[in-house]
Amino acid sequence: MSKVVATLKFTGVISLGLLTGIHLNFSTSTLSSILTLASAPQAQRAFSVSLGLLRQVTRPLEVAASGVLVAAWWFAGKGGRHPYLLLTAAVPLVARLVEGARLSAVEAEVVSVETEGRGRGGVEVNGEVVRGGLERWRRWGLVRGGLLGMGFAMGVVGIWGDGA
Repeated sequence: MSKVVATLKFTGVISLGLLTGIHLNFSTSTLSSILTLASAPQAQRAFSVSLGLLRQVTRPLEVAASGVLVAAWWFAGKGGRHPYLLLTAAVPLVARLVEGARLSAVEAEVVSVETEGRGRGGVEVNGEVVRGGLERWRRWGLVRGGLLGMGFAMGVVGIWGDGA
């Protein structure tokens, strides 16, 4: 049973590490690239598509990380039920709350900046609003990546302390 628990711990911590890297990369590299696009509608569309792809990858990884770490805590014996397993399992949930509280509002602002075109009957996108929203999303994305990074570090130290 100890090999199963050790495998679960490693899987959970590796998932947290992947989540950290994905979020930090998205917040730094991807959003920086989107900000260099020539027009606001292109940036708005690229942000919407990139965010959808990001969520396709991270949602299952968040569930896997939390579920596997809770399973490791559950299957560990009385002496192996360390609190760091539950704390690291809670980190993706806390990071998701940050997204729900802050990032969703910024995302809605960036995606819904369309206004009625003047006399053309088309749609106009405000570039300053898109840029400001992307920069705020980057800031809160870095906070979220930092939270996940702290959970990853806590998991690495916990596994090292367990001797697993």
